[in-house]
Amino acid sequence: MRTVASIDIGTDKIVALIGEVDTYGDVHIVGIGESKSRGIDKGSVTRLEVAARAISTAMREAEEMSGQKISGVVINVSGSSIRSQNERDTINVSSNPVEVEEEHIVKLIERSTNRGKEDGYEIIHAIPRKFVLDDQEGIEDPVGLIGSKLTAQVHIIKVGTTLNRNLEKVVSYAGYQPVRKVVSALASAKAVLKEEEKDDGVLLMDIGAALTDFVLFIEGYPVITGCITLGGNNITKDISFFMKVDNEEAERIKRESGVALVDLVKEGDVLKIKPRGETREVTIERKHLAEVIQIRLEEIMEKIIAKIEEAGFKLDSANAGVVITGGTANLQGIKEFVERFTDLPVRIGVPEGLIGLKERIEDPRYATAVGLLKFGITPEGTVLEQKSSASNSRGGFRGIIKKLSDFFREIL
Repeated sequence: MRTVASIDIGTDKIVALIGEVDTYGDVHIVGIGESKSRGIDKGSVTRLEVAARAISTAMREAEEMSGQKISGVVINVSGSSIRSQNERDTINVSSNPVEVEEEHIVKLIERSTNRGKEDGYEIIHAIPRKFVLDDQEGIEDPVGLIGSKLTAQVHIIKVGTTLNRNLEKVVSYAGYQPVRKVVSALASAKAVLKEEEKDDGVLLMDIGAALTDFVLFIEGYPVITGCITLGGNNITKDISFFMKVDNEEAERIKRESGVALVDLVKEGDVLKIKPRGETREVTIERKHLAEVIQIRLEEIMEKIIAKIEEAGFKLDSANAGVVITGGTANLQGIKEFVERFTDLPVRIGVPEGLIGLKERIEDPRYATAVGLLKFGITPEGTVLEQKSSASNSRGGFRGIIKKLSDFFREIL
């Protein structure tokens, strides 16, 4: 079996997974490790040695469980510097119709991606969304078909150079080689979304502790990928402020009694809290707690929808609705809240298609880590950091990945 490993570097926790891929391509989870995140804030490294120790702690736990020693890992990239854009370009294959070859696609994507270059940013993903061969639209893989003019739309995702390089450095400092980097939103999408949802149009939101990563799919492909600097921690801080309790108590209140939609709380429901400086518990209405939570969730939704509309898209193009994942997806009533806010169908996304440790892994909190593992097996759309990583591609359209990775290494 081939071994793959991933590290989800979050603000609240570090999750390390080790999986073995069998001959059928199925992933068997054989190791999992977690540690409290230190030296990481909103996707950025703030203290190198502290963050490296947290990463090492999680990976050692996973290694001990699996009985394996890991060297290369797939890691996630997130933060406010995530940007995406869509580029379209056309090349003349030949004056007369000829067979399209992989080199034509490489050339076309190179041209499109050159437009995405920007000082201070590095390209992480280049995902061909649509091909048009002469006047024939909807081509998924043009290699081997006959035509004279080829057009492609490419979804480009890039991240700030400083953030990107420091993530590489902290993982290396912890003793591991980051062989591939994947934007968190795409990793989570790979773990929890169904192909028919992407085809019909779907918005994926991964609401973590300090960040909410999102990606909108239309007709099977991403059209906008982004991140906002709000998450579950903001809800906790709001509770701490309005209820006058410390953060630890606020987190407990959120997990045990929090509800995302005020209308789901029964009249007269109360809970007891112990404010700062008080010697006795006091009673508050649960509806008041729900109001605090709902207001912050409304802000998160408003910011995501604004970014989607700024990019020229509409949320109502997500015919399959919204899929929520990440730790905050476990908040009671969040499905109903998003349904009410968007007037779209909503479900909670949990990682699927895994073997081993399912009872632990099938939780929204592990979506990014599981998706990273899956990108370790099928790296389409990623910029590969090592030439050997491309050797897993086989034939057809995926055979161009190595050529594209060589190109990206030149422009980064």
